[in-house]
Amino acid sequence: MDLSTQYLGLTLKNPVIVASCGLTKTAEQIQKCEQAGAGAVVMKSLFEEQIREMDGGVADSVGMHTEVLDYLRAEIEMSIGPREYLENIRQAKKQVSIPVIASVNCYTSKWWISYAKQIEAAGADALELNFFVLPFDDDKSSIDLEYIYVDVLKTVKQQVTIPVALKLSPYFTSFAHFSKMLDENGADGLVLFNRFIQPEINVSKMEIKTKPSFNDPLGFDNTLRWVALLSGNRNFDIAASGNIRDAKGIIKQLLVGANAVQIASLFYQKGLDEIGKLLSGVELWMKDHGFNSATEFRGKLNQNNSPQSKSFIRSQYIKTIAGFE
Repeated sequence: MDLSTQYLGLTLKNPVIVASCGLTKTAEQIQKCEQAGAGAVVMKSLFEEQIREMDGGVADSVGMHTEVLDYLRAEIEMSIGPREYLENIRQAKKQVSIPVIASVNCYTSKWWISYAKQIEAAGADALELNFFVLPFDDDKSSIDLEYIYVDVLKTVKQQVTIPVALKLSPYFTSFAHFSKMLDENGADGLVLFNRFIQPEINVSKMEIKTKPSFNDPLGFDNTLRWVALLSGNRNFDIAASGNIRDAKGIIKQLLVGANAVQIASLFYQKGLDEIGKLLSGVELWMKDHGFNSATEFRGKLNQNNSPQSKSFIRSQYIKTIAGFE
């Protein structure tokens, strides 16, 4: 069976990508992902906050002329911040043959101009912008927020020649229009959708904490809808993400047009050996349905090709609950 797929212009031996997480932090961990059968990896993200903290630390600890301080800050941005990250990219590219996609978790464009160049120079096959702007500022409209994303995309695309994908949340007023803007401004791929840590309240101690979101079945269905609506209608590739826990989940996302799937939670909980089980399940389904390659059925049930295409557009209950009324 041929499970190979194209994602971000890269050839993957299969559509299973280990998403950006603690399992993809070092070259050794990335090698384990390849040995387990992954088609590609997205490295654990480099966070903007880390760079900001480092930058602020210089101002607090060094008393000197402003121009000298600015020079030091520039050196930090160019060298110290991403040094370990860049070295992990270099080492990973020496040790594995699968695509290694770098990831930055950002919300402004100015911090990533030099980093994007260095990530490309280190050998990363592509760059994923893990990107979310919380819409808490009541002076910013929805279009203001959307243009922040476009600005970051355009800025990074001007600096690198490797493919650039955006990992997004579903929280946009008109996601179809927004995706069109990203397409027109050069996005090579979208990862749909991101999941976030959520606030939690300890009522005994009256403390605010955060909790992860490992199990989100509604997230899978929302991703399925938007992959189906966008695939075949945009120039970028799509990776499905969120609560994909078995071979059936992978098959569904490929049927609606995903180029690949990104998985992390399942591997955290059950280990990287699950990759082999997932791929065996997909191959068994392909054999039962007479498919020799993944490309033969990818997108077969998306909005363009499905005879029940209105199912992806209709959000309100109709026949589904008719028997309960």
